[in-house]
Amino acid sequence: MTCEVARSFFRLFRCVLVPLTIFSIGVPEAFAQERGVIQGRVFLEGTRDPVEGAVVTADPPRFQPDGTLETLAVTVETDSDDDGRFTINWIRSGIWNVTISVEGFEDSTLRVEVTQGRSRVCTPTQQQKCQEPVEFHMAQLKTEAVVKVEQALAGVDVSDAEREQAKTDLTAADDAYNAADYRTAIDRYEKLLTTWPQMTALHQDIGDANRALAQFESALAAYERFLVAEPDDDAVKRKIARTRLMMGDLDAAGDLASAEGEASPEDLYNLGEVAFQDGNVDAAEGWYEQSAAADPSWESPVFKLGLVALNRGDIAGAKALFQKVVGLAPDSPDGVQAAATLAALP
Repeated sequence: MTCEVARSFFRLFRCVLVPLTIFSIGVPEAFAQERGVIQGRVFLEGTRDPVEGAVVTADPPRFQPDGTLETLAVTVETDSDDDGRFTINWIRSGIWNVTISVEGFEDSTLRVEVTQGRSRVCTPTQQQKCQEPVEFHMAQLKTEAVVKVEQALAGVDVSDAEREQAKTDLTAADDAYNAADYRTAIDRYEKLLTTWPQMTALHQDIGDANRALAQFESALAAYERFLVAEPDDDAVKRKIARTRLMMGDLDAAGDLASAEGEASPEDLYNLGEVAFQDGNVDAAEGWYEQSAAADPSWESPVFKLGLVALNRGDIAGAKALFQKVVGLAPDSPDGVQAAATLAALP
């Protein structure tokens, strides 16, 4: 699956129907599976912590690819597993609206276009470079205004009335943010900072709101101001890297994957994807190997390694890798493709 990301406020991912021609490998067209698949993972915003039990709802396209009204596709619902993963199988071509819902968090919605075509083109406002699985990052609703004010104004000579007014004003700003009225939220956060510069945590809130509006430069500036007060906050550093990815800066993928002891299997896998798109198959192979080592139960990097081996003419090595994929996840898109490829190899 390849994803093409576009953004006004929503992001548009272009996901293909279980493609096989990866690394320009000549896999027979007869292997193509006539079914759509969306694979994804759900994380807490600013971390690589998976979200278990998130409700995933995929609403079907209104029209079929030929322009006729869609009458057969129905809404599909599933949950993320304990590793934050989910898979939606056997879906028709078209643009699906996929929404992730978790209590206490903002809903996250992506427009995922399932097609039989294949494209490596990504828009400048991408979040990641044609990434599989599609990632959802769940931002907590802003509900701690009272705590923030008490922490920021602790030890400050301020009257009770002023303290309560600050709580009221911050609650109003948070309410605007939670209602997706981001411009109002930014205005209120900035007014609070003018009165109470001690409330440096609001710089992160301003960054979050600007990023939701796709005002990426303003978001980065706000996050950097937050780091002046909290230079060791790794979650905000990851927000900065992901904001840069949304701007089309692929070097940010390296920042996400190079944090000491924090590289996730998906970060490593994505670096493999980036390396391949730059034409460096050897480097891609290295990243896929690291991804497979970081999560031995994940079949996708193993499948990519099998395709690399096949492309190099290493039939025996490719067979071993495809067999491993089938053993790991026989019913997954990669497992189905690996089994089909094995059946056709000499």
